[in-house]
Amino acid sequence: MEVTGRTCVEFVALLRSRGLAIGPEQTTAFYASLHLLERVGLRELYWAGRVVLANQREQYPIYTAAFAEFFGPPAEDDHGLPAPPRDVPLVAVDREAGAPGTPTAQPGEPEQEADEARVVPSDIRLLKNKSFAHMDADERRRAAALIRDLRPELPRRRGRRRRPAPTGPHLDVRGLLRASLRTDGEPMRLPRRRVPSRERPLTLVIDVSGSMGPYALALLRFGHAMLHAGHRVEVFTVGVQLTRITESLRRTSVDAALRRIGREVDDWDGGTLLGTAVRDLVDRFGGHAAVRGAMVVMCSDGLDRDDPETLGSAMRDLSRRAHRVVWLNPLKGDPRYRPLQRGMAAALPHVDVFLAGHNLVSFEAMCTALTRRRVA
Repeated sequence: MEVTGRTCVEFVALLRSRGLAIGPEQTTAFYASLHLLERVGLRELYWAGRVVLANQREQYPIYTAAFAEFFGPPAEDDHGLPAPPRDVPLVAVDREAGAPGTPTAQPGEPEQEADEARVVPSDIRLLKNKSFAHMDADERRRAAALIRDLRPELPRRRGRRRRPAPTGPHLDVRGLLRASLRTDGEPMRLPRRRVPSRERPLTLVIDVSGSMGPYALALLRFGHAMLHAGHRVEVFTVGVQLTRITESLRRTSVDAALRRIGREVDDWDGGTLLGTAVRDLVDRFGGHAAVRGAMVVMCSDGLDRDDPETLGSAMRDLSRRAHRVVWLNPLKGDPRYRPLQRGMAAALPHVDVFLAGHNLVSFEAMCTALTRRRVA
């Protein structure tokens, strides 16, 4: 049977509607895996999808029911499961992705043997390389702790006016005269002035459309940590509209903040009008510290329903006002990804740094991009 990319996307949409959290790179991997098979029947299709799309044991019944509804029931063995085809390995675990809960035992073998054969990435390096979309609850908790420790040293910018300072290159003439009046014209020291510097603000613009859920939550945790560490941070969500959520993130508890944001953001898990939202950001905040001279991080897969020219024009104006624009695209975590989608292609000429943003390693790369000085 022939399975097109559109068919894969529609099947994944059905699985998401049944509660499975499936990221865009899993969809890509599912479709790519079908091209590795000598033949694709219902049985091969079932196992290719279950290995890639259903990472945990409790997801298997949901996946099987959805598969039967969408494609039709494949032939079953004596245990009520489709027999794995001989030319497809039962487990195709990417150790860098570290998909949890995937059994290596054949159906019907003892549960203990399957549990012992699971890949449980306890090593920090494996956790850092694992996609946020593939993490279970415990891994998300550990990742959240690592996100709290990310502390980029944001660049500083010089102020416009000289201020009194203990030391500095400029003599404070007014201060000298005032000091002289207190000491009968004999100054005891020469007061100085200098131009102070201030850390540049950080602005996060986070796509909260359906495919971006796990990545958006991770970046919101990063924004919460930066805000509570005393940095100047502004956070916006974009879906079909722009929503400022900075005040909600000021809550002490990150979980309470995320719950409140979930109630406030009407377009969470909806579609994306990215160009319109970025234009709104530039028009409303272009003269504000949230944009002018700021370090701006965009997080989106670039799958936009807007006219590409709208996004390109808005990104051009944003880039002119901001100090640096970093774009995180989780799809870039797949080495085969190419930014050919029209909206993404229109935005890229106005982006300083283009990164994946799908795991902790890419978040560390983001911090490096925010820290380093711009090369003239």
